[in-house]
Amino acid sequence: MRYAWNPWCGVAIALIMLTSTVSPAGTDTVDWETLFAGGVSIEPMQHPDGVAGLRASFMVATPRERIWAALTDYPNFPKMFPDIHALRVLTEDERGADIAYEVKALFSTYRYVLQRRYDDPGRRLTWRRLSGDLKRMEGSWEIRDTTRPTSQMVVYESYVDIGGIVPMALVRSEAMRHAQAMGERLRLWIEGRPTAH
Repeated sequence: MRYAWNPWCGVAIALIMLTSTVSPAGTDTVDWETLFAGGVSIEPMQHPDGVAGLRASFMVATPRERIWAALTDYPNFPKMFPDIHALRVLTEDERGADIAYEVKALFSTYRYVLQRRYDDPGRRLTWRRLSGDLKRMEGSWEIRDTTRPTSQMVVYESYVDIGGIVPMALVRSEAMRHAQAMGERLRLWIEGRPTAH
C-alpha cells in the first residue's frame, strides 16, 4: 500500500475524515481568535459528493497582491513546499496553468498533473487532477479581506481520494502536524521570512 502527499500539505491532510465533527464544503466556521493570534485554524471538511477533505486558514500581514504572487510562483514551490521533489509548468496563461508534480511521500514518490485555474485572479484559484497517481484531487486557495486592513486571511481547501485504505491513526497525526507546518511555513515565506527545510 502506498501513501501520497500533495504539493500543498499532503494527501493525508485532505483525508482527515476521522474527527467527530466534519463541516460540509461551503460552510465557514472561522476561528478569528486563533487566526489573529498567529495560529493556523484547521478543520475537517466533506465535499458534497462525500469525498473527505480539509480546510486550513491563516493570516498573512502583507498585501493581497504579494500573497497571490506566491501562490503562482511555480519556480519557488519546492522552496515553499518541501514535499515537492520536482515541478514542471506544462502550460500557463492568464486563465491558469497545468503543472506536473513529483512529490515525495512517506514511502514513495508520486507523479501527477494538476490543472490550476485562476477563477478570480488575485483572490481565488482552484485545482483538479488531470492525470497521474491518485484517483482524485481537487481544491482551492482563496485570499479574503479581514477587519484589519494590513492582514489577509488565506484559506486552503483540499479534497482527495487516493483509491485505497489509509491507516486512520497515521492520517490523524500526520495530517494535523503537516497542515500546521504548511500554514506557518507559507506565511513566513510570503512575509519575507523564509525558513530552512
